[in-house]
Amino acid sequence: MVNATTRWVLYILSLVVIGPIAGLAMQLTSATDGSAGTAVANTNPALGVIALVVGTLLAAGVGGVAAWRCGLRPGLSCAGVVLCWMAGMSAGTTTIIAVSGEAPWGTLVVEGVLVAACLVAIGVVIALAAQKHTPAPGEHLVAQSTEAITTEESLAFSARSGAAVAIAAAAGGAAAWLLAVTDLRGQVIAAAGLAAIAIAVVVKLVDLKAPALAALGAAAILAIASPALGLIRVPANEALTAVYAQTLPGLALITPLDWAAGALLGTPFGLAWAASIVKRTEH
Repeated sequence: MVNATTRWVLYILSLVVIGPIAGLAMQLTSATDGSAGTAVANTNPALGVIALVVGTLLAAGVGGVAAWRCGLRPGLSCAGVVLCWMAGMSAGTTTIIAVSGEAPWGTLVVEGVLVAACLVAIGVVIALAAQKHTPAPGEHLVAQSTEAITTEESLAFSARSGAAVAIAAAAGGAAAWLLAVTDLRGQVIAAAGLAAIAIAVVVKLVDLKAPALAALGAAAILAIASPALGLIRVPANEALTAVYAQTLPGLALITPLDWAAGALLGTPFGLAWAASIVKRTEH
């Protein structure tokens, strides 16, 4: 009961206090017309990077506390809520293109690298904090594979785990491409979150002993791959035409921050789903 109360207090704190603070940090960035920018694609990239670091520290902080007190999955969820605020307060791909008249794909690839590093760092902090968590009596007595659950907070990678990351990144990218129809903030974050569920399931089905960090690593790859796809498929000076024709690749509509938020929100559900599937096959 105490553990459940703590978990919900941390969820609410992430949603109504820490998340909005991180979102306000992102609002310090702006595009040339005064509208929202992204962490790097804005009029003051240095300020945007500072906002990204602040948001990362806030997400890692509340996620770490939640993981320590309640376990890895609540920790990921709390961090995801914080980054969801940041993603929601930043600009979407088509907005960036409409404001600048062309697509800053190169800038977004750089942003993808930075966001990917922040996502992995948050995952490491939460995993380490989860290792300090003492499960309450009966906490793991659920219809899920014990082996799948106990390896989630590990930082150990094997060759099989690496293969799982690659396969899951491909599966998640395909899912996101189909799901991202527009770049409305809620829609693309949801697309990234649903893709993250698929990523976590694929990771665990390929390698049951893979840590949760493997799923976040696959999403981090996609945070870079999404703008990189735009760079390859859509010339910068033709991007505005593609926006009006609605022919931008679905994957390119998802920004790096969308991937980070979606990964942290979707991974816990995917881990639980995969552990349930494995549990059923054990009987």
